[in-house]
Amino acid sequence: MVRLSDLHPEEAAGMLAAAPRFGDIDHEATPWIDPPPLAESTICLVTSAALHRRDDVPFRFGDSGYRLIPDDINPDDLVQSQVSVNFDRTHYQRDMNVVLPIDRLHELHEAGEIGGVSAMHFSVQGASPNAKTFEASAADMANRMRELGVDAAMLAPV
Repeated sequence: MVRLSDLHPEEAAGMLAAAPRFGDIDHEATPWIDPPPLAESTICLVTSAALHRRDDVPFRFGDSGYRLIPDDINPDDLVQSQVSVNFDRTHYQRDMNVVLPIDRLHELHEAGEIGGVSAMHFSVQGASPNAKTFEASAADMANRMRELGVDAAMLAPV
């Protein structure tokens, strides 16, 4: 995650100005954790494309939950239930890696850039104007990641 001090001052100011929209978060109380080097880290993916397995409950409007996606899933077994009528599914239908870059993650592992790939990945339905709605799910995802031995997550925002 990028720190505000790493951003251009105007961009950092814009983000600070927008922060109140996302609820009251005490950033000073949240510890910064340095993961192992990437070459030693197990990575999982988190996509906001509302992907899920065919037999999972589809995402619905206002859904703040998440779905688990096995790393070895056949792309034909994935469904996208993004509820926005403005969402263009064309690119996902051509290549799953546009919204869930599992193949790219495995290429990074094979090249020795990352230590490993998680057995499970996570999917949420993005576009919520209030990040607080995801607080319980995010805490549960973090616990599951810990159980899976994940060191870092890569967000694939859609």
